[in-house]
Amino acid sequence: MTLKHLVYTILVFILVISKPSFALGKLGHQIVCQLAFEYLPSAKQTKVVELLNTIPQQHQDLINSYNYKKQGEKVTFSNACTWADAIKRLDEFKSYSAWHYMNVPRDHSKIKPKNCEKNCLPQAVLAHQKILAQTKNNWQKTQALLFLGHWVGDIHQPLHISFADDLGGNKVKFSHLETKCSNLHWYWDQCVLYKGKHSKTKWLDLLKAKWHLHSQPNWQTKQVWQWANESFQIAKEPSFNYCQLNAQGRCEKPEQEIKLPHGYLKQYQPIMEQRLLQAAQRLTKILEATL
Repeated sequence: MTLKHLVYTILVFILVISKPSFALGKLGHQIVCQLAFEYLPSAKQTKVVELLNTIPQQHQDLINSYNYKKQGEKVTFSNACTWADAIKRLDEFKSYSAWHYMNVPRDHSKIKPKNCEKNCLPQAVLAHQKILAQTKNNWQKTQALLFLGHWVGDIHQPLHISFADDLGGNKVKFSHLETKCSNLHWYWDQCVLYKGKHSKTKWLDLLKAKWHLHSQPNWQTKQVWQWANESFQIAKEPSFNYCQLNAQGRCEKPEQEIKLPHGYLKQYQPIMEQRLLQAAQRLTKILEATL
């Protein structure tokens, strides 16, 4: 192993053992991007594969390590969509840290375009969709593809559109005997996925069975604000356990450690199914229009 590859391996190890923060878990991103890819027309699939083949070796190694794959294994779009998390600790990509989420003041009732002009999740979708459509540089185009696939997954996780003072639910602690997750953001990034259908295969089978029962409009830039607002409204529901709404409708932080009710997973499992399906279908529409 070369020194460069050793450094990348160490960085991946640090990422893997670190608690998640502002990152829909690997499984969520893999599901969204695999579904989106499978339902693309074959000509568009070919373009995706061509871009994946331009990923530099060190970033292929990074993606494979991050996804517990053998070095040298062919990188799939499913696994490549986790790249935006795998690069978080690399200096050249640290400027993208804030692009994984969007924070608004606690008195906001709805997400609007004026709430963020740059360096936030909806703008990240718009920026990389534009780069993917216009740039001729292969590696820049591929980065845009990988970022875009990742951002569309993130924007459909409710707590990625939330508040800064509790780090999008990372500071909302709870005790729950049935899960390893100790805060609400972590639970929605990972544990709601694994405690629900448990495996990638089961999730994919479930969502494929529902794919043609729902449809999405063709891609338009204004849609990102709608997607962000959908997540925001879900997170603000009293039963979500993120907000304590006061008389003015302001979303206040829980004053103490919360306890998720017994039926929480059963209640919100269909919501997670819906968000993953929407993310995959919408990503398909973007790629159809852009590639």
